[in-house]
This record gives sequence, C-alpha cells and structure tokens, in this order.
Amino acid sequence: MFKHTAVHFTDESRIQAEGQKDGEKNIPQMGSYVSAQFEQALIANGEQQVQQIYEKASQFIAKLQPIFRACQEQLEELNVRLKPISELYEARKKELGRDVAIPFPSVYHVLLILFLGIGEFPLNTVVFRLFGEAEYLTYVMSSTLAVTIPLLGLFIGLNLRHSMPRNAGNILIGLLTPAAVGAALFSISVLRNTYIFSQSSATNPVSANQDSLAYALFALNLLVFFGALVSSFFAHDPDERLDSAHSSLLFLDRKRNAVRERLFKIGTQLNGEIKKTKSQIDQVRALTNERVALYRQINMRFRSLLPPPTFRKPPEFPELKWWPEVSLNGDMEPRDGA
Repeated sequence: MFKHTAVHFTDESRIQAEGQKDGEKNIPQMGSYVSAQFEQALIANGEQQVQQIYEKASQFIAKLQPIFRACQEQLEELNVRLKPISELYEARKKELGRDVAIPFPSVYHVLLILFLGIGEFPLNTVVFRLFGEAEYLTYVMSSTLAVTIPLLGLFIGLNLRHSMPRNAGNILIGLLTPAAVGAALFSISVLRNTYIFSQSSATNPVSANQDSLAYALFALNLLVFFGALVSSFFAHDPDERLDSAHSSLLFLDRKRNAVRERLFKIGTQLNGEIKKTKSQIDQVRALTNERVALYRQINMRFRSLLPPPTFRKPPEFPELKWWPEVSLNGDMEPRDGA
C-alpha cells in the first residue's frame, strides 16, 4: 500500500536476522529502559513516511481553509442582511393581509425578455440595411434597438404595476393586449401578401407599398415592446414595498444557497482529506508496531537473560497536531483527534 524507501531495511527476514543477532548479544541490556538501535531505526523509518503524508496533507488543507473561512464569513454576512429584509417582508404581508401575488414567474420573465431581444435584432437588421450604411453600423443600430425596446417595456411595465391601482392596471392590460396582438397579426398578413404578390409579379411592387411595410414593421416592434411590458407587469406584485422585499429575499437567498453549496463542497474536501490522512498514518504506525513486535519476539527467543523493561511498553510515536474538522453548517469545530 505504501512505498517504502528502504525495503531491505524493513524486510521481514532482515528484521528476524537483526532480532536474532541482538538477542544473542542480550541487546538491549536486561535493565535497560532504552530501545535497541534497530528498533529505533524501525520507528524512525515509519515516522519518515508519516511526515511525508502529513506534510502533503498540510499543504492541501492550508489552501482550502482560507477559502472555507472566506465563504463562512460571506454566509454570515448574507444571513445578517437577510434578517431585516425578511422581517420587513413578513410585516408587510401582515399589513396587506396576503402573500405576494406574482402570476408570471421571474425566471420565465427574464427568459422572455432575452428571447424578445434576440428576436428584435434580425427584424431591425433588415430595416437598417435599407439605409445602405456599412454592415457594422447596421449591427450596432439593430443591437441598440434590440436591447432598448425590451428594456423600456420592462421598466414601463414595472412602473405601471406599482403606480396604478390593481384593477385599473388589469383592465388597461386586458384592453391593450388584444389590440397589440391583432395589429401584429395584421402586419404579418400584410408582409405575407406583399411577398406573395412580389413573387408573382414581373415588376417589383414592394416600392409601391412602403406605407404598408412601414406599418407592418412598426406593429411588430410594438408587439415586442408590449410583450416585454406585459411580462414585466405580471412578474411583479402590485405593492411596491412587498415586491421589493420579495425580490431582495429571492436574490439574497439564491446567493446564500450558492455560498452554502460551495461551503459544503469545500468542507467535505477538508474533512475527507483529514480523515484520509489519519487513516493512512494509522496504517503506517500499525505496520511499524508489527515490525517492532516481530523484532522483540525474535530477540526474546534468542536471549539468555530476561527481556528489558522497554519490551513491555508499546512503541512511542511523536504527537501530531491534528487539524480541526469543520461542521457542514459553516462552523469550524474541533473534533476528537487521534
């Protein structure tokens, strides 16, 4: 299991030969409290391997412990920040007599805004290419609108949700939604008919329908804007204070969970390395005990005098300073060491 730097020194036949030789010479002396040189060499050989294992583990643990403590401090800071926001959220819920009301989940809201921005980009690219500008300018102008229109819809929808009475906002959105969708469907129909007519005609009639095309493109951009507005409207609670506290709680809770996961991962690595190191060192010292026991057994067999008092004591190993294991709730707690 372990790689021995001096196999010949720790070989069983060598141990037996040294035990026999020292036993015939009554080494160590009958009243000696000092171990024989060969026994000391066996212990030193084992402790050399122990130090190699210990130093390697120390380097690994020294890298992880500062990261663990930094995550621990970050988690404590997040818990401190969460407490007043949570109290504010619970107090506002009691004042309103209800929980937060968000029909459209925030995850889908963000995905929809991104999707609208991506869809807006090619639509505006087609329009700006008609200007005859350089290609990179076309992309700059198209990307600007692709970002601006959905974001404007997002902020205006949020403002409407918080500034208007709940019923009035619902009525307004309910009236404008069919109008925007109907205008977009009509514009798509105009574009489709224009394309079909241009394919069937020898001349190019598109130039004669510039007004219709302009209206169609305007209606499609309006649909993108209104889609962002409606999604933002329904992705927030009508009460601004409750909505703000709820958003802050979600953000901090996600951040705290991420820190907890990292803390758990690093803590698991730390504890695993400590346990593995202790296990390896215990195995090395157990093997050293076996070798010392074999040496003493052979030594006593060939002695003419009584064995020394040192043979009645187990081998003594230097005490190691063990690292504290960490608890997975984020606290550094000392555990029983070996």
